[in-house]
Amino acid sequence: MIRNILKRRAMAGEKLLGAWVFSGSPAVCELYALAGYDLVLIDSEHTPIDLADTLACVRAVEAGGGQAMVRVASHDPGHFKRLLDAGIHSLMIPMVDTVAQAEAIIAACLYPPRGRRGYSASVARSGLYGFDDSYATTAHEETFLALQVEHVSAVKTAAAIAALTGADCLFVGPNDLSGTMGKFGQLTDPEVIDALNTVVAAARGAGK
Repeated sequence: MIRNILKRRAMAGEKLLGAWVFSGSPAVCELYALAGYDLVLIDSEHTPIDLADTLACVRAVEAGGGQAMVRVASHDPGHFKRLLDAGIHSLMIPMVDTVAQAEAIIAACLYPPRGRRGYSASVARSGLYGFDDSYATTAHEETFLALQVEHVSAVKTAAAIAALTGADCLFVGPNDLSGTMGKFGQLTDPEVIDALNTVVAAARGAGK
């Protein structure tokens, strides 16, 4: 069962137009999906949106025929598990600076032997409450992980992170990145642009 059209389109190199949602309103999320955005990203890093509200927003996006992604607040593997079990297949993870961090995130999000995600597919929304008995063996194909490059040190490790199986996307946080370079908010500074291009080259070089 193909669930994550977003992942397939991104991995095919398509340019995707996204709407970033901070309100936690299911109606707003559904509206963006109906308006034709390729991606509706629900932000739970910089907002008070809780898990129940996040799932309501994701369901609204899906009801509007769209594809949802959720930006998580931290690297908490327990939170990843709850989102994934809720049938949220696309996650953005902030502040991924090292290969070790990326490896730990990927391991937390994938079932063995690819990782160490705990199993509950037979009762959770992710496995259609048990109606999809193939989910545990295909979940890695439907899970889309966008790892954020937001520190100058992450630019140096971008190629190694992009090369990891399970690191599907590198997403630059330009404001935080520029801040770690001593150029906060100077997004057109040549050194900041060079850093962005380095990350782009790293992702493309790994086929991500």
